Amino acid sequence: MNENRVGGATRLPHASMSSVPPTLSPGELVTLLLLPELLLLAAAIAVSQVLVLLARAQVGAVLAADRRSERRWRLTVLFLCLGVLGWVLAAGTVWLTPVLLCIAGALLLGFTTPSARTAILGVGGVQRGWHARRYESLEEWRLTGDHLRFRLFGEWTAVPCPPEFQADLRAKLTQLAPDRESPFQD
Repeated sequence: MNENRVGGATRLPHASMSSVPPTLSPGELVTLLLLPELLLLAAAIAVSQVLVLLARAQVGAVLAADRRSERRWRLTVLFLCLGVLGWVLAAGTVWLTPVLLCIAGALLLGFTTPSARTAILGVGGVQRGWHARRYESLEEWRLTGDHLRFRLFGEWTAVPCPPEFQADLRAKLTQLAPDRESPFQD
């Protein structure tokens, strides 16, 4: 055997080293390929559900809501996912398992999270899209028509407020944020 000495240690020649790459079983290959996607999907679902729970805690029990945009959002996600699935099945050249996992994750996120236009009036606060605020945290507010209008990041937005809740809500808002009522009138 041809040996070379380097710094007192024996080094075997390159020809004696195995040049065959290690082989992976199909199960190991699937695990290596899908593990990052599954971890990202689990993290996205966990974060979104924590944000949904935090918003629910700030808003409290729902008094009025406009969720029409959620239905459109969910139908859009559903049809997009069905389109991707149909395209993948028609092509027949794509590995179906990761596609199905991504579609399932998109459907789960789409059906459990609010859309950008979700508007909720609650006992303890308001929610617009992903953003929820307690009444005492509103930058500025006013009750007009059938809506509670308030500033969110400097822009006016609104949530539905039926007339039967307006007297109690006005009393609560003037108690919690008296100096933030807008003098603007519609």
